[in-house]
Amino acid sequence: MNKYVLGLLLAIPLPARALTFNVTYDPSVASAPAGFTSAFSDALQAFTNAYSDPIQINLSVGWGEVAGSSLAPGNLGQSFASERGFTYTPVRTALINDATSPNDAIAVAGLGASDPTNGALFVMSNAEAKALGLLAANRPSSDGAVGFSSSVGWTFDPNNRAVAGKYDFIGIAEHEVSEVMGRFGMLQNGFPGTAFSPIDLFRYTAPGVPDFTPVNGSYFSIDGGTTNVNTFNGTGGGDLSDWAGLTVDAFNAFSNPGHLEPLSSGDLTLMDVIGYNLIPVPEPSTSLLLGGGVAGLVIFARAKRG
Repeated sequence: MNKYVLGLLLAIPLPARALTFNVTYDPSVASAPAGFTSAFSDALQAFTNAYSDPIQINLSVGWGEVAGSSLAPGNLGQSFASERGFTYTPVRTALINDATSPNDAIAVAGLGASDPTNGALFVMSNAEAKALGLLAANRPSSDGAVGFSSSVGWTFDPNNRAVAGKYDFIGIAEHEVSEVMGRFGMLQNGFPGTAFSPIDLFRYTAPGVPDFTPVNGSYFSIDGGTTNVNTFNGTGGGDLSDWAGLTVDAFNAFSNPGHLEPLSSGDLTLMDVIGYNLIPVPEPSTSLLLGGGVAGLVIFARAKRG
């Protein structure tokens, strides 16, 4: 559990927070345990607190199903995202125009004018297209769906997310919602043939060596491969745009019960760079003291996320 010690807090102006989720709960949620919907709201709040994009993401939520279909065997959660395809140039232009943070500036500086895929399709979620200004911010159609297993033990308590034998629901929900928001790449976007997504523009195997094929050991980098923000999942199962699990993290491909699985700074950077406007954290002063944190290693991957 993260613990925060607050002193007298002086007034610190913050940017307007305009990212909103329009949630529709499927009829299946009527049979979900107590705490399910409030914990899901807590997961959404992690994104609305972190990003300021003036868009609405329309999302349906299921219990034991996703968009009316059964979850894939072994999945703790699963997502479906409404998508559309673009060529490289409008994707590059949108990322450049949307750059609002120092990390954005670093990332877009490495996007060359020529298409590194030689004409492949770039597929992004409708939610990401909204964030990048490629779709109307208030477009009313569904942006996707998420669903969660009804056959495992969950902890829904935001103040007790590491419970022996139970999975951290808030962390898994953040994982699935982030995919609807656009955190997916090659072989995940459902398009036939060779297609990529904006996240793949920041996938490297070595400094200066971008990766556009499924391999083990590729990693997310915003500075041309010099810095490894986190290592992507490999070809042995699970989504290629999840993390491999070198640290306990909400975006890992696999999960262990008994762990709080937080949104890490790398997670926030990834979502920032692919199109979401990160709200700057105010500089701490003598009147505000923050403490706490989570660290650890995933030793065994026991259940996968969709």
